[in-house]
Amino acid sequence: METFGWLWVGLSLPVLLVFDYIYAKTRPLGNSVWRSAAKCGATFIAVSTAVFGTVWYDRPPESWVLVAALALCCVADFVIERSFAGGIVSFALAHIAFIAYILTVARPVWYSVPIALVLYGAVALLFRHDLKRLGGLLVPMLVYPAVLAAMTATAVVLPFTASARYAIFALGAAAFGVSDMFVAKDAISGITGVQREFALLLYYGAVYAMAAVQLVG
Repeated sequence: METFGWLWVGLSLPVLLVFDYIYAKTRPLGNSVWRSAAKCGATFIAVSTAVFGTVWYDRPPESWVLVAALALCCVADFVIERSFAGGIVSFALAHIAFIAYILTVARPVWYSVPIALVLYGAVALLFRHDLKRLGGLLVPMLVYPAVLAAMTATAVVLPFTASARYAIFALGAAAFGVSDMFVAKDAISGITGVQREFALLLYYGAVYAMAAVQLVG
């Protein structure tokens, strides 16, 4: 990473953490404007990072697909505050956009399929006792992990099928998946406040890492 890349990281990460702090403090207020602005603001830092990297380092045009995927995450952050089902759909669209970006970087490989199946199976095992509680969320909660598993499985092989610079993107994709499992558990049966904050920080770290691939190499 060049000097300007490190400078951007040094400036943008503290701003992201400030947004996270504001969101944590305004969480008790419910679906307030400040809460939504803070949550979306933190994700927008990742969007801005991808834009900065794409423009400053003159990345290929398909890099804007990554920017679009991150922007969809920002939209989903707003939607999920008001409708969990709507948030699931919005994040699923973001993951489809991530997959589209990944496919512009490298051709798919067959061993992504067993990785995706293992990931989906792990989610099914983790939530096997919660299926009866889902009600109208059953179909979205069955489809969304499949899309998430496909995104993660195609992302984690990029360091081997494309180049080592995509290791940070792969780590971000994996962190995204773990964060979403906390969110799902919280929606179904609840988690502690510490776990909720950890999941949020993991999510912000995930989208920032995925964006930061534009600063590397």
